[in-house]
Amino acid sequence: MMGRIIVCDTGPLLHLSEAGAVHLLGKAGDVFVPPCVVAEFETNAQGWKMPVWVQVRDLHDTTRMRATDWTRTENIDAGEAEAISLALQLDASWFLTDDARARRFAEILGLEVHGSIGLLLWNTVVGNVEDEAQALKLLDDLALSSLWVSERVLSDARNAIHLLYANP
Repeated sequence: MMGRIIVCDTGPLLHLSEAGAVHLLGKAGDVFVPPCVVAEFETNAQGWKMPVWVQVRDLHDTTRMRATDWTRTENIDAGEAEAISLALQLDASWFLTDDARARRFAEILGLEVHGSIGLLLWNTVVGNVEDEAQALKLLDDLALSSLWVSERVLSDARNAIHLLYANP
């Protein structure tokens, strides 16, 4: 175990798979998902397989009930609710989601939240991305995936990548 526990909902797994960058998730720590995320991934994946290093963990009964309540009261889907519950259950270092509502809710609960682009930037900072050209290509590939991202966020990420490589 690397020490960093990451719980991920379905979005980043799909978006990173579509962009050919899911390997970056495995470099960030030990990745856990609840069974609901596996089911959502399999339903939405277009030929991609769940990476073998992703660990599936069941929710405790009380955690599962809390997740069910959140799907009704917080307007988040089952995969997001179960992943947030699992992150709390495992005392995760990071919770990964690309959904704005799930991000805000998880932050309110005290979780450190990142998305696919944040994961790419983290991997760039720690040297897991070969060079600026590769970082920019991965960012472009994420932008071409099913991930919705604003032009402002893309511009900010491109600027961050340029700055990272301008000041080695």
